[in-house]
Amino acid sequence: MKKSYPILAVLLLLCTCFSSCKDDDDTLPSEERITTEEIYYANRFASDILSDVYLWNTEISEDISLLDPNTNTDPISTVADIRYSENGKEVDKWTVLTDDYETFINSMSGVETTYGYGLAMGRFTNTGTYFFVVTYVYADSPAADAGIKRGDMIISLNGEDITESNYLNVLYSSSVTLGMGTYTNEGIAQGGNIRLTATQMYENPILAYKIFENGGKTVGYLAYASFDLRSVSQLINICKEFKAAGVTELILDLRYNGGGYVITEEALASMFAPAEEVAAKSLYQTEVWNASYTEYFRVNGMDRNTYFSTDFTVQDLAGNDLDVSTADANIGLNKIYALISSGTASASESLLIGLMPFMDIELLGSNSHGKYCTGAVLQPSDVYKSAPDAIHNWGIYVMINRFADKNGNNPCMPNGLAPDIEVDDNLFDGCQLGDEQETMLNAALTQAGMTNATGTRTMVKSPYDTKLMQTSPLFGKRIDNSIIEKIRK
Repeated sequence: MKKSYPILAVLLLLCTCFSSCKDDDDTLPSEERITTEEIYYANRFASDILSDVYLWNTEISEDISLLDPNTNTDPISTVADIRYSENGKEVDKWTVLTDDYETFINSMSGVETTYGYGLAMGRFTNTGTYFFVVTYVYADSPAADAGIKRGDMIISLNGEDITESNYLNVLYSSSVTLGMGTYTNEGIAQGGNIRLTATQMYENPILAYKIFENGGKTVGYLAYASFDLRSVSQLINICKEFKAAGVTELILDLRYNGGGYVITEEALASMFAPAEEVAAKSLYQTEVWNASYTEYFRVNGMDRNTYFSTDFTVQDLAGNDLDVSTADANIGLNKIYALISSGTASASESLLIGLMPFMDIELLGSNSHGKYCTGAVLQPSDVYKSAPDAIHNWGIYVMINRFADKNGNNPCMPNGLAPDIEVDDNLFDGCQLGDEQETMLNAALTQAGMTNATGTRTMVKSPYDTKLMQTSPLFGKRIDNSIIEKIRK
């Protein structure tokens, strides 16, 4: 079972009560202080967290002084600037301070004001303007209701060419008119205009799942877009369905999954791993913390490892805590074919790495993102006994440890997981996720020895390069908030 990690007492001692230490902590005369009360305390909050629990706290110790509460007027940018780099290369790309914690945490729960699609972006080499290709569409979203589907092109926004000055409207405006198109061997066929209005909705990350049977063999397929807390109950039901159907191999499509919550990852691992290992609560993963925490755990005999389990607390669709069991949902898998890409990050990589010592995992696609550490999402009330009202809506996503398999190995460091078989994600193949002729799924089915039941299609491949847009709030995040349980005590 997952252990809770107590934050070192020094963090709580730094400011037992903010209101009693404001004047004492001013390092400049009050007339020389240029920051507002909000920015003053935001600097202190960020400084305390980075000094204590941050994985690379020693490496950035000198830079933390830049978070001077009296003079630093932009703590958000400062945190981004001082997070750990090595030889000019950014090692930590993920630690971030926010002044809108509520929106930040809601978005990571899968609740977004959104059009409901994933996109890849490309550039027309002949004009220098841009286009988008739809990678997937969430169910019951504005995009789905408008009939938009994977492979559709967006070639204009609000009647104008797509440029560097307007391209973000495709994601973040309240409404937009999309000029649609379809790529064919003869070029781009115009598809008319579609008007979308963004809506707040739950983006269900279960994009597709199917069962394929051929020659006495049964293979499951699951396309999963983020490790959120609300999807676990549905994942349990899907795994039970796979088990009942006699699935022995699974095609796990994580090509658009940028990460999420550790508890969801562990629940999936318990349903994919050998049943005997789960029953024995075998060691699943290990962690590396900063030197102070490593010594603290050693002295106090605290186990920093993660073990297989069957009991988890997640969320229901309304966002309320929900206790679930995976005891009857272990599929009994012999092998996993994992579809990966640059959009595969963090908890996705961790899941595969943690399972590799226990079962045969074959990687198909392209190199994964390479997010090899875990963060905690903390707000002032998590770490201070009395937090100032001025920063009640501030928070930080901070890297607290580096994950590894049970043997201490992490093959995604530093550049991501390399595929065993390279397969391009062909967005123009005319197929939706779950269609056995879709390029990457077809490659996995071929590796699994499955004979295609349908005829072949004429595949169209664009001459333009495309790159996935990393827009999910969970992209690059592996979140473990069990530390909060001890911070609050």
